[in-house]
Amino acid sequence: MTRNVKKMEVKNDKSEHFSSEPRITIESIPSSPNDRREWIKYQLKIRGLSLAKLASKSGISRQCYSQAMYRSYPACEYNIALHLGVKPADLWPERYSNGLPKKG
Repeated sequence: MTRNVKKMEVKNDKSEHFSSEPRITIESIPSSPNDRREWIKYQLKIRGLSLAKLASKSGISRQCYSQAMYRSYPACEYNIALHLGVKPADLWPERYSNGLPKKG
C-alpha cells in the first residue's frame, strides 16, 4: 500500500517576507539626515523591530547600529535596509556611489 503524499512548495521569495508590512517608496524617505534617523527607527518599530533587536539577530553590537545612524557602517546599513525592504543607497544616498559604499 502506497500513500500519495503531496509535497508542499516552500517559497523563499524575500518580497513575500515583506508583503504584510507597509511598503516603502523612495519618495517617502526623508531627505534630512535628522528626520531620516527618526523615520528609520519608526519604520523598524512598526515592523516589531529596533536597532537592539537587529543587533541581537546579527551579532553586531547595538552601539554599531546606533553609530550607523550617524556615520557609515555598511554591514549595519545593509541589515537595516534589508529589514525595511529597500537598498542601503536608498536610505543613505550620501554614503553610496553607484550602489557601493563611498570610501573615506
